[in-house]
Amino acid sequence: MLEYWYRERRTLVDFRRGPLGPYFDGFAAYLKARGYTSSPAHGILSKCCQFNAFLIERGISRCREVPHAFAEPFLEAYHGPALAVGSQYVPSGGTRRALNHLFAYLIQERGLKRPKARRIIKPYTWILEPYLRYLERERQPSARNITYIHRPLLERFLDGLASKACRAQFKKLKPTVVESCVRVHFRTSTAHPGTLATVLRAFFRYCADRRYARADFSGLIPTMRRYHHTALPKGMEDNALEAMLRAIPTDTELGARDYAILVLMMAYGMRGISVAELLLNDIDWAHSRIRVRAQKGGKEVMLPLLEPVGEAIVRYLKHRRAGTPFREVFLSVCAPFRPLSAQAISPLVQRRLKNAGVKTPGSGARTLRHSWAIRALAHDSPIKSIADVLGHRYIDTTFLYAKADLNSLREVALPWPGKR
Repeated sequence: MLEYWYRERRTLVDFRRGPLGPYFDGFAAYLKARGYTSSPAHGILSKCCQFNAFLIERGISRCREVPHAFAEPFLEAYHGPALAVGSQYVPSGGTRRALNHLFAYLIQERGLKRPKARRIIKPYTWILEPYLRYLERERQPSARNITYIHRPLLERFLDGLASKACRAQFKKLKPTVVESCVRVHFRTSTAHPGTLATVLRAFFRYCADRRYARADFSGLIPTMRRYHHTALPKGMEDNALEAMLRAIPTDTELGARDYAILVLMMAYGMRGISVAELLLNDIDWAHSRIRVRAQKGGKEVMLPLLEPVGEAIVRYLKHRRAGTPFREVFLSVCAPFRPLSAQAISPLVQRRLKNAGVKTPGSGARTLRHSWAIRALAHDSPIKSIADVLGHRYIDTTFLYAKADLNSLREVALPWPGKR
């Protein structure tokens, strides 16, 4: 199968030597079956061939002797020292992904054992893990919220305590020590101060309730002023939305997919995550209905399938790759083919606006949702109906958009007092 990607005999001989040589033909077939085209497949195979040469230099002769631990020394030798923390460009990223594909194939073919996950024990593991389980069980935030907000923020704070985070020392912490660490953390953390304060305050209350600390240190967390509904929701003009749709070519898989996503969001004010998680089963073609799953504590809604939306989805499904095991409607158009993530929706919207030459601040998935709500208010739709379509459980959440109904606000506005 390597002959499908390469023709030079010297290159083929180079691939078929060493500990990974017997597996490269199967790996090439694996990439072809997953839909990789020439350029990305060559990139993956060439990096894996370099890894194979690296193993030969280290005296590795059999595939089963290849541990995952060889990946890091290879990346350092191949790319040099890592860049400074915070750099947006990571040259080793593509090579690391290529090795991940190779290891996944080797594990599948039983040429390599799956590595055992090693549990890293830190001085604060004894309290952090039970707390995160408590959050998941009692407070029930989303798994993403725990993984990307609570865990990293608490880990950085507890890392700052160092040895004082162990069980014996934590119970002896004094308020002055905690207050000092909190100040340093607020000064150095890149997280939103309000989010940081909420996370730390809830953690210290848990510690006090479980008597892990000598006192409730939540009072040491500074109060962050938050003003309810201080800003207007940002929407977009109808002509900007129409220009964006006109600029999308719908005769390709990428264009048909992006067009269908944007029409969905514009027609129903759907969140990006709702679009990403939309399943084929959520579309009831027989009764012309579409189901939008509950998000962010809201409620599930069943909406009529509008004709332009249905046509856009059907057009995309004709281009959609056949034979995929995924039930999600929207998939990536490049291998490996998989469902779009929620994080991919806003960049998609921004890219399409840029291609259409539309310049608007804060453009993204949320902007399309705001635009739908503002447009519905401008057409005198009842606030309760808007709340139902948006999936809001509490109508107070929907009143945010009432501030953006400028026509109604102008009718009740008082004249500006003149000068005396």
